[in-house]
Amino acid sequence: MHKKFSRLFVVVFAALLVFSLMGPASAQDERTVVMGSLVDVFNIDPAVGFDQAIGSTLKQFYDAPFRYVGNPPVVEPWLAESWEVSDDGLVYTINLRQDAVFHDGSPVNADAVVFSAERLLRIGQGAGGLYQGVLSPGNTVALDEFTVQFTLDEPFGPFLDILTWMFIVNPAIVEANAGDDDAQSFLAENEAGSGPFRQGRWQPGELYELIAVDDYWRGWPNENHPSSVIRLKMVESSTRRLALESGEADIIDWMSPDEIAAIADAGAGQGVPFETLTVYDVKMNTVEGPTSDPNLRRAIAYAVDYDAIPGIWAGQASLINGPLPPAVSTVAEPVYRQDLDAAREALAQSAFPDGVELEYVYVVGLEVERLTGLVLQDSLAEIGIDVSITAIPWADAVASFADPETSPDLFPLFSSTAYADPDNYLWSGFHSSQAGVWTNPGHYSNPEVDALLEAGRASTDPEERREIYAQAEQLILADSPNLFLVTTPENLVIGPRLTNYFENYNPVMGSSEDFYFYAVGE
Repeated sequence: MHKKFSRLFVVVFAALLVFSLMGPASAQDERTVVMGSLVDVFNIDPAVGFDQAIGSTLKQFYDAPFRYVGNPPVVEPWLAESWEVSDDGLVYTINLRQDAVFHDGSPVNADAVVFSAERLLRIGQGAGGLYQGVLSPGNTVALDEFTVQFTLDEPFGPFLDILTWMFIVNPAIVEANAGDDDAQSFLAENEAGSGPFRQGRWQPGELYELIAVDDYWRGWPNENHPSSVIRLKMVESSTRRLALESGEADIIDWMSPDEIAAIADAGAGQGVPFETLTVYDVKMNTVEGPTSDPNLRRAIAYAVDYDAIPGIWAGQASLINGPLPPAVSTVAEPVYRQDLDAAREALAQSAFPDGVELEYVYVVGLEVERLTGLVLQDSLAEIGIDVSITAIPWADAVASFADPETSPDLFPLFSSTAYADPDNYLWSGFHSSQAGVWTNPGHYSNPEVDALLEAGRASTDPEERREIYAQAEQLILADSPNLFLVTTPENLVIGPRLTNYFENYNPVMGSSEDFYFYAVGE
């Protein structure tokens, strides 16, 4: 009786918490979709914010020339109506649709695209990193009211793919709120877009509301589309689970495989049964601290009990052989699997032959990351390395990455695919220009790898690119900047009211929560 009463109390408490945050008006709307989320949407400036939660939100507030749709993901024109590419692969001429409008009714025209592109490149953060070495300031021009031309620095095969991340902002709103930081302070918490949702209540750290634009210029694929989406911050996985089971939430994230299975057994929701393109590994600080020693990194890589990692996902995760998911990797056989003799030999060659103490830092509330830390703790103890485990908020982790002196020794990271190409993973994770960004918290840098990644970007020949990336993978493996672990299953659980979620699942970063495509039923 005591256990039943306690669970009932927690369910009621979770429901009251959700209701109090949402407010009665939202709670009574039958087509309001509620998401219980571990993570914050801490910056919605399209030139700054760039992760799964932010990407999902940006795709609702803004439109881009192209958009990923479906599974497997396909690039489709969105603001673009047609386009041409020059024979040398340098000039992209895009004709825009003439019916697209911002939320204030003003047209989304070529001038707006130029304005957004120049601002993105000028600020150089977030999705701006995708364009480094690809598109320079001043090389985006309006040929007429609805024709825009991009002249690239070098040929770049996946250029249309990265245009899915060039969200177009309303120039009038941005200029009116420019301040002294190019409107970064304003756009961090305010949208200026043309997308299917506009901004509602915005309570950072608690609640984020998106309200459907009923007369959205592209129309809606479903008559019973969400009237609004409320994203509630819920740090504890138990709170997210109970919110779904009580019917107060329709979708929840960052749930462990065991939790997903239990929810499915209870009939409260379903996990996502599709393989993702997300790579999960552990980054090592390659510049400061003990892990700056390459021999120590190799010792760690050989000491890890890799076979224990898929068990964290109830066997649903798949081991990988290198920095890329199998779908785009050239590494056929694993370089690193547990070999304690090789680990001790590498340790003896390091500056720490008698062992060392390391800190493993993970994001608070992520159970799979905590369990990974326990596997590393047990594995590395076999060769005399002590591992302490610390949990911190994601925002604090990102802040620590900027300086190698504050970046952790060991940090687990999920690398989603912003676009489905080897460049997506290797450039952001291993090019020196990305050192200190959340995708390269270990500040990894190798001039030979840089040169190969730059050559891979410049080539439009598929076979040549494959050979280039094969060489890059081998060099990265030799440097051992990461512990290359698994591709992960999806961590979302979908409640019964999102009736067509699975038909519209998309594994690209930010698109597994693309509310524009969903239908709401009872």
